[in-house]
Amino acid sequence: MKFDARIQFFMLLLCSIIALFITVESTILLILLALITLLLQGLYTHFFTWLFMGGLIGIFYYLIQLNPQSIFNVFSFLLFISIKLLPTLIIASSLSTIPVGKLLASLQKLAIPNSILLTFTVALRFFPILRMESKIINEHAKIRGISYMQIKNWIKPKQLFEYTIVPLLMRTIKLADDLSAAATTRGIDAPTKKSSVYAIQFGYYDYLAILLLLCMVLIPFI
Repeated sequence: MKFDARIQFFMLLLCSIIALFITVESTILLILLALITLLLQGLYTHFFTWLFMGGLIGIFYYLIQLNPQSIFNVFSFLLFISIKLLPTLIIASSLSTIPVGKLLASLQKLAIPNSILLTFTVALRFFPILRMESKIINEHAKIRGISYMQIKNWIKPKQLFEYTIVPLLMRTIKLADDLSAAATTRGIDAPTKKSSVYAIQFGYYDYLAILLLLCMVLIPFI
């Protein structure tokens, strides 16, 4: 089952705002609620991936807090930011699994301006594709012995930048253009009312999603 994209969109906004004003402990509770949304939607691969990553980040953060004199204390702030971003990233990963057509049809019912809708849709599809492109570029670089995953290449930053970072930057520009063109082809910026093959309506499970949304709203008051 998949929750309605509109509810997940509000979850995404809510998590990104609430995480800015709550403590780390409350953020962990927010992360758990976000993970529950993945579990209820049957996104088990996403669930265990984020659970593993969140667990590692949390463990390292608290170990550093227990030993303020640790040489790794410099990473404390980076881990703090990572914890704050996790709820938003988890919900975004759930949204990224929704077909583009269904996502657009759902968000258009919210009367979101086309400019914002185009930016959001392109951004949501951009990062998963960019990650795949980065993996492909690194595999090619590894075959040639110039991958950044090989420690011996770290002493050659100029060569590393030229053969891994530059191609990725070039692909980034091309990807942004391609995704924007794809969204335009789908008629996202057309001034007329759009039709869709998807039936956009709330189901029984969406009321469970609304309950989770209300729980997220209550977190700052706990």
